[in-house]
Amino acid sequence: MTGAERVWRELKQLGMDTVFGVPGGAVLPLVDALSTYQDVPFVVTRHESAAIHAADGYARASGKPGVALVTSGPGGTNSLTGLMTAMTDSTPLVVLVGQVPTTLIGTDAFQEADLFTMAMSVVKHSWKVERADDVGTVIREAYALATTGRPGPVLVEFPKDVQLALEQNGAPVSDAARVTASTRFELSPTMRARLRAYFGRARRPLLYVGGGVVSSGTEHWIRLWSERYDAPVTTTLLGLGAFPADHPHALGMLGMHGTYAANHAIQEADLILALGVRFDDRVTGRVDRFAPKARIIHVEIDQAEHNKLVRPDVTIPGDLRSVLPVLDSFIPQAYHNEWMSTIRMWQKEHPLRIPSAPVGHLSSPEVLVELSAALHDEDVVVTDVGQHQMWAALFVKRNRPRRFLTSGGAGTMGYGLPAAIGAQMAVRDDKVVLIAGDGSFQMNLQELATVSQYRIPIVIMVMNNGGHGMVRQWQDLFHGKRRHGVALTNPDFVELARVFGIRGMTVESPDQLREALAHLHEIEGPLLLEVKVDPNEMVFPMVPAGQSLSEMIEE
Repeated sequence: MTGAERVWRELKQLGMDTVFGVPGGAVLPLVDALSTYQDVPFVVTRHESAAIHAADGYARASGKPGVALVTSGPGGTNSLTGLMTAMTDSTPLVVLVGQVPTTLIGTDAFQEADLFTMAMSVVKHSWKVERADDVGTVIREAYALATTGRPGPVLVEFPKDVQLALEQNGAPVSDAARVTASTRFELSPTMRARLRAYFGRARRPLLYVGGGVVSSGTEHWIRLWSERYDAPVTTTLLGLGAFPADHPHALGMLGMHGTYAANHAIQEADLILALGVRFDDRVTGRVDRFAPKARIIHVEIDQAEHNKLVRPDVTIPGDLRSVLPVLDSFIPQAYHNEWMSTIRMWQKEHPLRIPSAPVGHLSSPEVLVELSAALHDEDVVVTDVGQHQMWAALFVKRNRPRRFLTSGGAGTMGYGLPAAIGAQMAVRDDKVVLIAGDGSFQMNLQELATVSQYRIPIVIMVMNNGGHGMVRQWQDLFHGKRRHGVALTNPDFVELARVFGIRGMTVESPDQLREALAHLHEIEGPLLLEVKVDPNEMVFPMVPAGQSLSEMIEE
């Protein structure tokens, strides 16, 4: 086998069923070898950043690593933003990058760039393959590393001559490189005693759940414990769907744009069980005033996240799949009626508000409430980044994991459209709906061509407020309402969709919105809805930067 042939043989055996990418001279042997796998679609995006985001969306929706292929030089450098996005949000990717032949490395050859070094800070690990005989082992190691521990992207750099070279020792590669999550986890007697005391004495417990629960598939424990222990649950942006949004114990998202009940529960709780979270600054607000009354138990697989921002009373390093079954024996049957009554009072007195909008526009919360009502539990919602993202997190209710995909830690504008493409390739028969702002949508607008070519049946909802809304909100609130660099002269999005062979509709009234959403699940091809929303609205509630979660602006 050639090195290129071995790549796809190994990945196919590991479960690969889709590849995203852009071909180029330095990866033509890999492209040629991939063509022999007719059952593996090669989804050619229009830009390499979109290829990585598409693989990311595929991975988040499916739970399997996304696979992407890009060429050397600018093909690789265009991929760096996608790698950073995946790294920050713990998305498993295997990214194959071409390189000039080994004989030309270091000569500034055409389209030569040292991607191996450039990508080090935005991947879990990089490999530079120098012999065809090493390809099988490297691919299996890369796949294993992407999927175990804290998941994340890995990069494999392939010089062109290694792709073409024949293996000298073509024996099958052993499965020794596979890594599996540990199934054994033990606690010391001292730790056991502390946990029993903490759970037994708590009167205001809270479960704080993050993306680690989604990626580990341990969401069933959250519901079990919430009901048994009578504890409310708040989730991070990436944890949405890990606990059913329609459950009586659900508080919604916490943090800068979190709900009143979630943020005040954090501040008043006396015990917080933090699972698969990293205490991001957008969650904690002012760190020295975060959860001042609570003992915190932090369970997280990545030890680099322990004691980084918040210092918990107990830190438990380990895979949630191994740790949570052990913790189960420490969580008693309990009733916290007074605490839950306080929670319900907060929810009643401080609900999320749907503002009115000027004539000819809709309010974004109004739009997303209608969308949420039209969705099925199995539908996948993808967002881009901006005001619409925060409104979606607050108003679009998700009851299952892997059904709300967004760029969290990196906040990558342009993520949404390609990620929706990847998600649709993963879920196939389920509906995928993209919610995008007009600014973020135009960051990867060219991928409408990819949607059209492959007839990917996503529904694209462009929330058009004529500018970069979140930047404008901060300018209005914190920079004397001096708006600069935020207004956009946009194309006619509906007409643009039609140019790409995609049906489009303009939505300007509640009746038009309801009519468009009434047949959401009957739509067979791609559809773009341009929704004209209030250009001056702001996302509330909001915790200003540098303030505690108690210091919320509600409207």
